[in-house]
Amino acid sequence: MNRIKIGFLLIFIIFFSIGCVSTDNYSNQQIIPPNNLTISVQGTWEITNILNQQSTEEKSPQQWIGRTLQFSSEFAVMGEELLTNPRYQIKRVDAEEYLFYHLKAFPETFRFSDKEVDVITITDQDRFYCEVLKQKDDELVLKIYNDSFIIKKISTEVDSNIVNMLNEGSSVIDNVKGSQEDELLLTGVLVGLRSTPQKTGTAEHVNNYRTLWISAKNKQLQPLAETEDLFFPRRSGFWKLEVKSITDNGRTEEFPIAYNILAREDNPIHDLIIDPELWEGREGRIYREVNYVGNDYVSIEETAKGIYQGGEEWKEKHLKILAIDSLPNIKGVDIFDLLGAAGIEAMDAGIQRLLEERVGDKIIGSEVERDNFGLERRLGHWFFKGKVNYMKNQESFSADYNINLIPPSKLIFYDELSVPWTNAKDKIPSTVDLYTSPNKDIAIVVTKKELMVYGIDGGKLQQEPLQRITLRENETVIMAEWAIGHYVENWNKTLNNYINKSR
Repeated sequence: MNRIKIGFLLIFIIFFSIGCVSTDNYSNQQIIPPNNLTISVQGTWEITNILNQQSTEEKSPQQWIGRTLQFSSEFAVMGEELLTNPRYQIKRVDAEEYLFYHLKAFPETFRFSDKEVDVITITDQDRFYCEVLKQKDDELVLKIYNDSFIIKKISTEVDSNIVNMLNEGSSVIDNVKGSQEDELLLTGVLVGLRSTPQKTGTAEHVNNYRTLWISAKNKQLQPLAETEDLFFPRRSGFWKLEVKSITDNGRTEEFPIAYNILAREDNPIHDLIIDPELWEGREGRIYREVNYVGNDYVSIEETAKGIYQGGEEWKEKHLKILAIDSLPNIKGVDIFDLLGAAGIEAMDAGIQRLLEERVGDKIIGSEVERDNFGLERRLGHWFFKGKVNYMKNQESFSADYNINLIPPSKLIFYDELSVPWTNAKDKIPSTVDLYTSPNKDIAIVVTKKELMVYGIDGGKLQQEPLQRITLRENETVIMAEWAIGHYVENWNKTLNNYINKSR
């Protein structure tokens, strides 16, 4: 077991950051068959040199030299953490572009030996731990957040005792996986909020966004943190989502944009332009309001209003689910691509119910818009809804309808309640929304005026809230990303580091 008790300091970095943060922005990526992976990382490795060290400046660099890691198809040992179901994904990218997007993690003079580099991401239960980059057959670069190290292969073998204990279900393995978690119940949540101040005079309404970080140790709340815009985790690290507005020749359009927080500030994604084909023959404004943010998708409501060249009014509304990796492109996801044939059937059924209620109304367009759907929050859960535009008395209107399918896990990662909705509503009649943690230890009760954080005992809210957080004008929750165990310290440090660097 001596091999398991390694890297006490290494684990500090790994779990006080998101793990290895990568971006998908570099071009010419090639996915490589998994079989090539085992040859690249299988075995025991030793840290032999430090390239860059930012997040642990208080530690002596020499303390990292000699630490070891183990990688195999059955397990991975990262410091004191044992990954019992590791997954490896490998892609080949342009070496210079990779350094461009991760320049904070490497010395200015560092260069890879080849023009292309294999980037291997290591995950366990959909959580990224680190990236390793292949320099040579016996030498890798380990990148953890903004820190990077040279690791060299000691042996192609790993500790066979670990495999035996995994097969036997030994309790020793459980102790290695997180003895600290047995002592502390750690929970955290990133809460994304959207507020829409009331219009004053002729001013247009503008949505504002912010993110709160709420965390607890054994139901004892830790200091609240806050940042503007929407700060959220992805498999490739922490990202931020903003809504930017641009104006050109009487046309104003809002774009949701998302970027990895480690990307350069002058990332080309910020160079937005208005599509002339979309605006041909008309002028006005297109608002895009964020209704939901997840790991890989964002749900928005789009409101377009203005006039055609002939003076006729132009007014439309759409719901869209957008892939975050495609932003700022605003092409919505087709419901068939997300839900298959069942999605089309549910959409058609919802439209039919709407038509039966609105006899005589004429839906605009001859075909159903299969991307005109999104998410809404009701009774403590996320639901699908669709939207149609229709004409009545020569005026254009829009109407919503239900799509009776449960959102899949690739869209909504966690959407469960450990406290019944009716119990929360009975206790706090002003409740409009409810979120509970996967640890079943804390709950976020949402009213029109505040967020109330409650402890949970026996599936019920405690008598008094642990904290009250005042909401801004017309503010609503559009994101709740939960962290448990060691990820709480991981996310806490990452967010606070980002806030401090942004000041």
